[in-house]
Amino acid sequence: MDSKKLFLFITLSLIVSVYIFSLPPVLSTGDGGELITASYGLGTPHPSGYPLYVQLGKLFSFLPIGNIGNRVELISVFFSIFTLFLVYFIVFKLSEQNREAYFAAITSVIILAFSYSFFGQSIVAKFYTLNSFLVMLLFLCGVNTALNGYDRKIQFLASFILGITLSAHHTGFMMIVPLFVLSLFYFRNFFKNLPLSFLFFVLGFSINLYLYIRGIKETLFNMISVTDWSSFLTVFLRKSYGSGSSVDLTTSGFVNFYGYFYAFKNYFYLIEKNFTLFSTPFFVLGLICLFKKSKKLFWFTLISFFIYSIFLAKLTFSLQNLDIHDIYVIGHQYFLPSFAIYCIVIGSGIYFIYSMFERLNLHLIKKIIPIIAILFPLLMIFDRLTDQYQHKNYVPYSYTKEIFSSLPIASIYMTYGDNHAFQAWYLKLVGRYREDICHIALDDYKTMLWALQGCKPYKLYSELFPEFFGGDLIDLTRKKRYYSIIALSEKHPLYRVVDSYPYFYTFIYMGKSFDKRDFDEFFRERMKKIEPFVNYEDCLSHGTDDVFTLLLCNFSTMGYVNMAKAYETSSGKEITFEQKISYGDFTAPFNINAKISSENEKYLYIYNAIKKYNKMNKFYLSGKENEKN
Repeated sequence: MDSKKLFLFITLSLIVSVYIFSLPPVLSTGDGGELITASYGLGTPHPSGYPLYVQLGKLFSFLPIGNIGNRVELISVFFSIFTLFLVYFIVFKLSEQNREAYFAAITSVIILAFSYSFFGQSIVAKFYTLNSFLVMLLFLCGVNTALNGYDRKIQFLASFILGITLSAHHTGFMMIVPLFVLSLFYFRNFFKNLPLSFLFFVLGFSINLYLYIRGIKETLFNMISVTDWSSFLTVFLRKSYGSGSSVDLTTSGFVNFYGYFYAFKNYFYLIEKNFTLFSTPFFVLGLICLFKKSKKLFWFTLISFFIYSIFLAKLTFSLQNLDIHDIYVIGHQYFLPSFAIYCIVIGSGIYFIYSMFERLNLHLIKKIIPIIAILFPLLMIFDRLTDQYQHKNYVPYSYTKEIFSSLPIASIYMTYGDNHAFQAWYLKLVGRYREDICHIALDDYKTMLWALQGCKPYKLYSELFPEFFGGDLIDLTRKKRYYSIIALSEKHPLYRVVDSYPYFYTFIYMGKSFDKRDFDEFFRERMKKIEPFVNYEDCLSHGTDDVFTLLLCNFSTMGYVNMAKAYETSSGKEITFEQKISYGDFTAPFNINAKISSENEKYLYIYNAIKKYNKMNKFYLSGKENEKN
């Protein structure tokens, strides 16, 4: 192995080590619990079903290391490394493939590897690094064609990969636009081989048949079962998301062109936060370098970048005022392919500067600067180990386990929203913890439709909870068996018949006619039994600015107020704790009053400590508008 290959191997090995060192210990927040559960049971997660990821997740779940969550999380590490290698290979291929090109390619890899969003998506159970890998493969096909001319094997390969992208993440398919523009330069050969290309595309697309195969018979976990052509289209095209469906989102790119202004502004904000403004001159120089090398290559690269940056931002990220949800769920995830292309162009710009040193006979600078350029982005490792390091983040696991442990035997536990439901599915279906609890998720608070993934097998739970499956919710509240994360607002359908009272991290639903004094006695007795389950350390040591972790920890503070209330004395000073519970279009405010004295003041300290440690402005991409909060 020559010195260049050895240094590349060492660089990628360092990156892999840092990624693995930063993996969550059990599972990540967001979609992590759902995707791990779906992979473990070969089921179907939320639309569009992501069949390629789920099948890969099942394969990775057999690895003889770590727990099931760790094994599935390694998918992201695996494909992030392959994406980085493709970035290196493309930058090296676009240059004269000399020493300077080698250093420029390595620098590009390090810049991308330790950028905030790429690093963050490389250590969680998500499909975005897989999607980036497929996009980079297609980009490489285009680069090879632009440099070397038409090759029908490349056309067939690109068609096959395009079919696969539709089983991974639909944004990968957008590479068809720059590839089609490039093919117009070779339109005769391209159209001649189009019929056979279509067959290769169908072959790649056939991975989506998994959705129907797994829908024929009920599996351990299915968000939405695909049983016919209609249900297949509903899941595949994400029709259940309404205006967020794949078709509607795509068409939104061709209306309201003023939205492109905010798309550019918001995307440029992501570039600034991930790569700093110092990267933009290198990007401009890289475009100049590509234009001088090949006009076909220049336009292919520019169109590819536009599609995955400004156009994608117009579809998904073009609001005038972004909130933390938009920045994290969209900005932090969707734009990884554009970041990879951005770093490829930066690499070309760095090589352009090295070439200038050569022409100006600045031999000493030519030898020293490349080494400094590599060492400088390596410093970002320390930033990532302070904002993205998840190795100590037990919150999504311990938070849910504490709730399950606190519930009485044979309880109904209802969640609303992904951040509470997905961890519960992992604990119930993969961890097989508290199988006496029926966990339900409220899909639509207006129609009261339940998702029953946490109540399988249905036959067992229907016999354990005949009141619930029979529709008699009032009887469940009478028996103190109905618990939820939702505090009811006046617009909630259950508000007319049920009151909600704070209970540990959750709420207990009680009938309107219920004797409040009986509840107070029940509450104090249960709180004292729950105290051994209280574990505030995880919310004070998770070491990450992951926004969903911060939300879980802030929600958990209600439990410490309840503990204080259980131990209050008549001589204590009464304090009002204001909280909010949001679900759907509603925000349900509620206040908890507790008398604080020396007997229970430790819970007030825990409450304040968690609030301080988990401020939302810790989130790196939060922006100035959130720093005031």
